[in-house]
Amino acid sequence: MLRVATMMTILDSVRTRIQKCQSFGNKSPSEAESTSHVPIDKKHHEVMVDEKEKLRKQLNASLVARKSLEVMCSSLGKEKEIMAAELSKKVHELNEMEDLINDLKEQNENLVERLHEHATKQKERRHSSDGGELQGNIALQERNKALSENLLKSLNGYKSIKRKWKDAQAENMAMHATMEEMTAKIGAGLARIHSFKERMASESVPSANIQEEIVELEHMFECFKMQVAEHGPKEGECVKPKVDISACKPTVFA
Repeated sequence: MLRVATMMTILDSVRTRIQKCQSFGNKSPSEAESTSHVPIDKKHHEVMVDEKEKLRKQLNASLVARKSLEVMCSSLGKEKEIMAAELSKKVHELNEMEDLINDLKEQNENLVERLHEHATKQKERRHSSDGGELQGNIALQERNKALSENLLKSLNGYKSIKRKWKDAQAENMAMHATMEEMTAKIGAGLARIHSFKERMASESVPSANIQEEIVELEHMFECFKMQVAEHGPKEGECVKPKVDISACKPTVFA
């Protein structure tokens, strides 16, 4: 965004110089009479030399703007690669989360099966059982309840992460489309700068046409600035979780 603002400043400076050059050719009659003692050919030659020098400066400014634009495009490409790597990392984390949830489900099923077996044995030994076995059954039920609650929390967290990943993927696709559109517009802008350079080299471009070209380039860079501001990084995005859950080390509940 800072590069676009710099190019806008350069275009404003070039437009101001062109306006000064045009006002130089529109002098009042009194000013024309005050300079009437200078030979016409000499005055015309000085004006042409001055205008040529200003056009050369404007061309240099346009080339600087072009280089800044190329650097900005390269930066956008690198940001695109970084975002793709982040998405790949999120997919890997989601796969690990799915493996962990599957392990938790399997542990829960085993505990439920053990609980049913223990309940069946408890019914058979109800008349001969003592208080210690009853306490063991209660402890096992409490453990199963705690494990079920933890599994439910893990499932909710997995759903939230999956939803955020889908949102990030949709945003990334929209950003890819915007970057492709900006790339096409930048190519068209560079082509216009090349054409502008060739016409200035031939010294056959009227000042009015130069100003019109610069105004159009200014409008194009303003559009780039708005698109960069719209799709730039927003505060609060890509926040990492406070606790990393690894599928290689499943949680063990006591």
